[in-house]
Amino acid sequence: MILKRLIAFPESRRILTIHLLATPFLATQWSITAMVPVLLRDYFRASEWQTTISTSAIPVMSLLSIFWNELYRRMQPHRYLLMLWVVAIAPLAGVARCHHPETVLIFVVISAVGFGAMTPLTADILRNCYPPAARGKIFSVLQVLAQSTVMVGTYCIGLWLNIDHEAFRLYLPAGVVIIGIGMSLLSRITHQQLFRERHKFHPTEPLRASLGKAWHNMAAVLARDRSFRRYEIGFFTYGLGWMICAALLPFLVVDHLRLDYEQVARSTQTALQLTLLLMMMPTGYLMDRLGPIRTSCWAFSVLIFYPIGLMAAGDVHSLTGATVCFGIGMSGEHLTWTIGPVTLARDSSQAPHYLAIHATLVGVRAILGQFPAVALYRLTGEIRLPLVLAAFLFATGALLMRRLEHDRRASEKPAASAIPIPPAHNTGGP
Repeated sequence: MILKRLIAFPESRRILTIHLLATPFLATQWSITAMVPVLLRDYFRASEWQTTISTSAIPVMSLLSIFWNELYRRMQPHRYLLMLWVVAIAPLAGVARCHHPETVLIFVVISAVGFGAMTPLTADILRNCYPPAARGKIFSVLQVLAQSTVMVGTYCIGLWLNIDHEAFRLYLPAGVVIIGIGMSLLSRITHQQLFRERHKFHPTEPLRASLGKAWHNMAAVLARDRSFRRYEIGFFTYGLGWMICAALLPFLVVDHLRLDYEQVARSTQTALQLTLLLMMMPTGYLMDRLGPIRTSCWAFSVLIFYPIGLMAAGDVHSLTGATVCFGIGMSGEHLTWTIGPVTLARDSSQAPHYLAIHATLVGVRAILGQFPAVALYRLTGEIRLPLVLAAFLFATGALLMRRLEHDRRASEKPAASAIPIPPAHNTGGP
């Protein structure tokens, strides 16, 4: 149906076809990394802090997204993708040769360095290649494909690990090759005429100077664009709650519930991806009507019940119920995380920079959210207290988004005229 609606945009239709083919290959990345923290805690007997490093490495290294954007502006996109595969994907194969948690963490951290590098290219494709009226629907279709891949892939990996605890020595190298195929398909989009005409990379200063000003430029955008700044504050508040839950989940499933690999995969990743799969399309249509701010508001509101569900979880079934609630809220968050900054950017050339800023702030909240949460858990041995804090942060994030939307709507109303208009001429009022 989406392809039919793009019949008036033949180049967008062709690009979307390639994008749809590439997405399942690219989503394999999340299937093979989802079980790494559980693998570390269970198979490699990693400590609390080693496990926390594995859950926080990818979000913390999102701090580098703003610097990756500067590289992206200076490179041909297909070369940029090759570099991204070498830095972010290839090191995952090294985990297959590891026998100690310390060496696993080395490869995980190296790989995490490049995870934020995809955001500028994603923003460029979404903003430049697809019409605004269909952007939310298109992204939701892509997300459905991605979530389907992660759902099936993660569950199969969990089953495989139950049969053979060393299965990661096979599926990690295979995954690296599969993701490489996806990136080669994605590079075909960068050769399409529509992308090449609208893709802009014209830096006015040397790379070294530009990298040195990256933080300053990010701060300047946040200071100048009040709506974007408030959007980021709302997302940052929600994100702290998300980080707390992400950090504590491996301890909940391994230490408290004592689930095996298949049960972990089924009650967390598989249940999450199935819920996202069912919710993503309706949410995409909803977001095209409500916009990213209002969609974020209801998504954060639903997520309040996730940490509450984790606190109540006593077995695999109750954990699955909490995950379903998580998936309903995350269906909105998944779309607004990307579409929000892309939409709020003042023009298409700024979309990669806005999304890079958004991803960079993920790294800040990973540091502020995950490590204190685990420290509190280790100090008290109590998992409920940080989860209560997470629920409060979700609620606060929803409230901030609601206020932002209210203020934006108020500012868009036409100002009242200082001179009264005679009723006879007031036939076409707002």
